[in-house]
Amino acid sequence: VRGFGALFLLPHTAGILLLALTTYASFLALRGLWLGPLLIERHGYSLVASGNVALVVSLVSLFTPALFGRLDPGPGSRRRWITGFTVLLAALFAAIGLLHAEWLDVAGSVAVGLLSGYMVLQYADVRSSYAPAVTGRAMAVFTMALFLGVALMQWLTGVAASVATAHGLDPYVAVMLTIAALLAGGVLAFRLLPAPAH
Repeated sequence: VRGFGALFLLPHTAGILLLALTTYASFLALRGLWLGPLLIERHGYSLVASGNVALVVSLVSLFTPALFGRLDPGPGSRRRWITGFTVLLAALFAAIGLLHAEWLDVAGSVAVGLLSGYMVLQYADVRSSYAPAVTGRAMAVFTMALFLGVALMQWLTGVAASVATAHGLDPYVAVMLTIAALLAGGVLAFRLLPAPAH
């Protein structure tokens, strides 16, 4: 317990974990919770048609981590890459929420699956941000943050959808903007809070 607690005393842990709460969670919130209802209710897709889109998103997301792993620029530029791809991901969610274009909702969802591969760079960032003696514990805490983020984002987007519906607003606008805002908050924390000394 003391070993895990010591990680939270390091100044760069907060930014890493706050971003971790949002990135993987954004992908799973779309793929696992909101993609089907979005396409069915906004564009009249059948269950089969929305399932086909979800299948493409899932297949794309299987292969892109290996691609981004090969493209990893190393410690000198990795955090800038993580920041840039997170900002792009937030912009995609905002566009899906606001523009109501069928082609964008489909292509944007596939693009989210494609971009999800950059999250493998976060693992590399964690490995290079801690001393070898605590890397295992750091990876465990990081992974716990990823999955806690999944639960929190699904709950928060559900609240956003419920509030929007109660006020006669489009729930999918609220959901996508909530995801975009959470990603923006995570990446701001990642950039503005203390960074590790590589």
